[in-house]
Amino acid sequence: MGNLWKSASRFRGVGPIIGTAILLGVFVVVPAADAGLITSDSTSNSITINWTAPGDDGDFGTASFYDIRYSTLNITEANWGSATQVSGEPVPHTAGTPESFIVTGLSPSTTYYFAIKSGDEIPNWSAISNVASGVTAPESIPPRNITNLATSNPTGNSITLTWTAPGDDSSSGTASQYDIRYSTSPITDANWASATQVNGEPTPLPAGQQQTFAVTGLQSGVTYYFAMKTADEVPNWSGLSNVASGTTADITPPSAIDDLDADAGFEIAPPALPLRHEILMT
Repeated sequence: MGNLWKSASRFRGVGPIIGTAILLGVFVVVPAADAGLITSDSTSNSITINWTAPGDDGDFGTASFYDIRYSTLNITEANWGSATQVSGEPVPHTAGTPESFIVTGLSPSTTYYFAIKSGDEIPNWSAISNVASGVTAPESIPPRNITNLATSNPTGNSITLTWTAPGDDSSSGTASQYDIRYSTSPITDANWASATQVNGEPTPLPAGQQQTFAVTGLQSGVTYYFAMKTADEVPNWSGLSNVASGTTADITPPSAIDDLDADAGFEIAPPALPLRHEILMT
């Protein structure tokens, strides 16, 4: 065993090889740890990372695997296992080749930390790379405009609205909130702010699902106009929906007569008695 360790000690002077280990006298060379990881382009749900391929045996050859991870916390060897591993990591290129990868599925306006390990064919895994960070851009795509708002089931003090949930980013995902308003005049962008906002708007459902909401507290026998807007989590607000109208049921009876009077100089004659015919018997 002592001879084996002496034999292995001859490699101590090897220059750029990174991440070496001696086990039972066998000199093992693992891929070099990536030291040039940086972030570049970002969108509201993605960040591009860039680095230089490290090689298979230290800085030479071609590695076999990458393990790319990210977290909203700084990544260390201690918490590496709890960081999120990406899907579809690229196949390593020859040592020294520039590499890049777009990490998707991120949240807007959020700081993320990224790190990589490289593995050879065994696999022997490198140490953790340097940690790079980047911030996703704010969300910029609003929900699409609702175009099928309709009214139904009027009562004396309510009208039911129906529509199709528009989604978060245009027509996909799930939006965050609705703003539903009504007025006795047609609603436009110009008078939107003066229209009455309802209370208790429903939470948006996933895009494409049907939703309903009963607007209450209305007056009977009145025509109302309804419109709505939708927002995502930023919030980015959609444009104005189509304007739907409906008339509440008229449940108000006529007023009671309260000025009925009789003229004192007018005498009401009693009803006439029916004529009596007698038949004389002879």
